[in-house]
Amino acid sequence: MRILITGASGFIGGRLFYSAPSGCEVWGTYFDTPNPVDSARLLPVDLRNQVVIETVLQGIKPDIVIHCAAYSRVSFCEREPSAAWVMNTRAVMGLAVLCGQRGIRLVFLSSDMVFDGEKGSYRESDRPNPINFYGRTKQAAERRIKDFIRSAAIIRVNLVYGKPMAGGSSFSEEVIREVQSGRPYQLFADQSRSFISVQNLSQCIWEIALSDYSGLIHLGGSEPANRVTFAEKLAAQVGLDRQLLIPKTAEELSPEISYPKNNTFNISLAQKTLKTPLLNLTDGLKLEYPG
Repeated sequence: MRILITGASGFIGGRLFYSAPSGCEVWGTYFDTPNPVDSARLLPVDLRNQVVIETVLQGIKPDIVIHCAAYSRVSFCEREPSAAWVMNTRAVMGLAVLCGQRGIRLVFLSSDMVFDGEKGSYRESDRPNPINFYGRTKQAAERRIKDFIRSAAIIRVNLVYGKPMAGGSSFSEEVIREVQSGRPYQLFADQSRSFISVQNLSQCIWEIALSDYSGLIHLGGSEPANRVTFAEKLAAQVGLDRQLLIPKTAEELSPEISYPKNNTFNISLAQKTLKTPLLNLTDGLKLEYPG
């Protein structure tokens, strides 16, 4: 089985690249951030270039493409909407067309940001209504994929924590870095998510990728929480000074960007479909940061 992972220098893509199940020949792409670990199977690829993507697919001939690459920072997408649209939507459409033409299975990582955060506990059947530009790029990408490959798996991922193996940003690592340096860290107190361990997430993604599952599926941890509660549990696990965790509202910290208040997931479909259990915060933090 030959698998191509886009964005293999990122947080999730890097974990997938270095945790592939036995029997898989895994290739990866990176864009402007070289992977720190040398590998002949890591290729610099500009996914915005359709000709380049086609050449890569012709050369590698993957059975499966797991598409992780994206501009995922909400603030960046608000500042640079054209760049975000080209990478997060148009490039996805081009990849979907090529995979559809070649019979390649496509697994696409989307986001909880396709929802407006008004009700929480979102199911796969709930209607998306993104309130920031990043969410809109992801919703549009989902639609494009459905247009070209009905057999694709679209995985909506909630907020991910843990240690990067290659690169990319991690919320938990950002909290640890700032607090260990003695600096106060301001947190959205009014934003709830279904935090998921990157190791737990990668196990689930591999299980889905290597199955015949198609359609939408939500992946998140089994213990929803707001960012302050998560950070306090993280602090207890790794020994941080909780006094340096400062609760703020999203409007106070980022008045120019709309963030959903409650983007927690209903994960009953994933729990019913997957053998891999979705962990609560205690077990997930122990997995990522063992004592």
